[in-house]
Amino acid sequence: MPRALIVLAATAIALSLVACGAPGASPVATGSSPPAGSPTSGPLESSPPSATGQPAATDLAIARIETVESPCELAEGLGRIWVTSLATNAVVAIDPATNEITDTFDVPQGPCGVSVGFDSVWVSGGSRTVARLHPATGEILATVTIPGEIYDVQAGPDAVWATDRTNGTLVRIDPATDDIAATYELGTSADGFRIAADAIWVAADRTGDVFRVDPADGLLDATIQVGTKPNWIALGENAVWAENTGDHTVSRIDPATNEVTGTYDVGRGPVYLAELDGRLWVANGLGRTVSVLDAASGETIAEIGFETGVHGLAVADGSVWVLDLHGPTVLGNLEGSTIWRLDPARLPG
Repeated sequence: MPRALIVLAATAIALSLVACGAPGASPVATGSSPPAGSPTSGPLESSPPSATGQPAATDLAIARIETVESPCELAEGLGRIWVTSLATNAVVAIDPATNEITDTFDVPQGPCGVSVGFDSVWVSGGSRTVARLHPATGEILATVTIPGEIYDVQAGPDAVWATDRTNGTLVRIDPATDDIAATYELGTSADGFRIAADAIWVAADRTGDVFRVDPADGLLDATIQVGTKPNWIALGENAVWAENTGDHTVSRIDPATNEVTGTYDVGRGPVYLAELDGRLWVANGLGRTVSVLDAASGETIAEIGFETGVHGLAVADGSVWVLDLHGPTVLGNLEGSTIWRLDPARLPG
């Protein structure tokens, strides 16, 4: 997602509601039973749980990594966790066995989207390019220019895809040639997306839609109305999820019928989301919380409090990773530097 869009989107949300590290840098570990080889220290101090007894981030934390400036997105692949650093124009590799940074590679300006596929790391950014990196050396093997502002990049089984928010298109990149193989028009915007076995699901925040696209030919199979300003998609068991930033909800779509089967309240300004083991985890950018829902019923299980800002969220190596891009506020303050690794098994109940 382009840098200017992140700042402007955060500011717009707030107003509508009145809406890197060096190689080898070590994280601060916390709690019992960290991954093998992880350095340990005393418990982390955090904001106390809410008056309702909801957990704080440190109650679930395996590790807290504070040496990646403005972490924007995270992806798993090739045995490591990859995080883009917006502030330092870099992508950082983390060893999930130790929670330590093993490499830091320079990338084009304004990186955010990151994905792993075809023995490469793919990074998109504000320079309107998708960069292909060698995972061992960091060498930029190719740079693919996209006409408009890129919202995200994802590697699929047969191609690498990017969304062009400016032109409302889905762009297919051929990893054999590193050229754009096709461009598919969707609508007035194309934002966060995820690739399933038989479909690509794309959020369109300007119209409140989710598009179902056939990856074989780019045809638009369905347009599904969800909530206000959907930006990100998550794939679950027999469900596709969209967060609705504008009305603080998430929508569940049945991929068998392309119909919305439930809309559920979460925290203020939901952004990224992911499903793991029957639970939906939602990062609430304006609430500095992560909502955890039962994926079958939509019932809220917990609201986890963070003393830092909450921006990105992803599932990797059996854990939930939460990124602090903005720091304590989201009004253009791109000074966050915390990556939380949470153990879902530590969630009360």
